[in-house]
Amino acid sequence: MTPDEFSALAMGFGPGVQAKPILEAVQFRLGGRAFATLGWPAEGWAVVKLAPSRQAWALSRGEGVIAEPGRRRKAGIVLMRLAAIDAGVAAEILAEAWVFAHRASAPGRSGGVVAPATRALAA
Repeated sequence: MTPDEFSALAMGFGPGVQAKPILEAVQFRLGGRAFATLGWPAEGWAVVKLAPSRQAWALSRGEGVIAEPGRRRKAGIVLMRLAAIDAGVAAEILAEAWVFAHRASAPGRSGGVVAPATRALAA
């Protein structure tokens, strides 16, 4: 997966997604909440924020997905090495992150949120 492919996937979740440049990285946000950052911690990597309960699932998706080291290790943060991750797996993980951000940015909304068409890319 390339950085451009990752960006296209992240932006594909709809018009509510915003790309915000931060230093050498690009943060993807929904309703003021970041769900992914491309180019962090280094070029060729991305950070994705999931529900903590979904972190183990994401880590099981392949060698290109690792837990963030340090204090946020169990907070739902995963790192993806883009060169080592399949586009379908990246789409699944980004969809989970988008759903988590969507729920967090819309308090009072009930579950049942299904990520947009990007889910089909994972099939």
